[in-house]
Amino acid sequence: MVVVRGARALVANTAPGKLSGSGKFKCYRARTPSGRPTGPKLRGITKLLAKRLFSTAELPSAPAWRGGAWAGPKGGLRRGRAVDTQVSRLAKASAATRRDAKMLKLTRLFFDALNYHQLVPVGSQRVVLDTARRIGTAVDVVCTRGAHELVLVELKCGFVGNRAASAGTKFQPPLAKAKDCALHRHFAQLAVTLHLFEREAGTRAQLEAKGIDTVSGVLLYVDDGASEKFELPQWWRKRGATIADRISGAR
Repeated sequence: MVVVRGARALVANTAPGKLSGSGKFKCYRARTPSGRPTGPKLRGITKLLAKRLFSTAELPSAPAWRGGAWAGPKGGLRRGRAVDTQVSRLAKASAATRRDAKMLKLTRLFFDALNYHQLVPVGSQRVVLDTARRIGTAVDVVCTRGAHELVLVELKCGFVGNRAASAGTKFQPPLAKAKDCALHRHFAQLAVTLHLFEREAGTRAQLEAKGIDTVSGVLLYVDDGASEKFELPQWWRKRGATIADRISGAR
């Protein structure tokens, strides 16, 4: 696989913000050139999407096997956090470090899936934001694909079964024609994330100087049986700005 020289440092050094605070009081904020948080607290997009775009209907779901180590009512949440922590740490490491690392099953499946799809991780939890809309979020994993493409990867664990199964209703305006389902909820989240990244003109210019002239988004589901990849459809990509306006209260 192609490794783009300097992509890892570029992704990290151009981040316009950071997650600051601790415990329940963490929030996204812009950062100074020296890396210190500055400016007002920014709202994360996950709760805003649920409140201002998704319907209130419950999504159909199938039980996921977790094994004895993750038993209990919050076992799935604990497992997801453990996988996220491992993925975030190892996505920043070298390929040699990942080969020798002891991983949880879902972590291993995730990196195997990246390798299968020829995605090379170059960063994780990379913050994107819009101070005017006062929203921020983080890209789960940033990858390169070939020598000319950067891919923002949204990782989802535990969404088993038919991810396109409808909740029986539609999204709120301005996406009132879109079926409410797990897959579409995650496409909406990825569309906003990609839109926020694409607003970084300086970052895009530095990427293009390295020959990386394309940026795309990928949704990657991982469960105990397999992984499944979805490229962000153009229909959703075109609506990233509209969704960002809606959830931030700009429209």
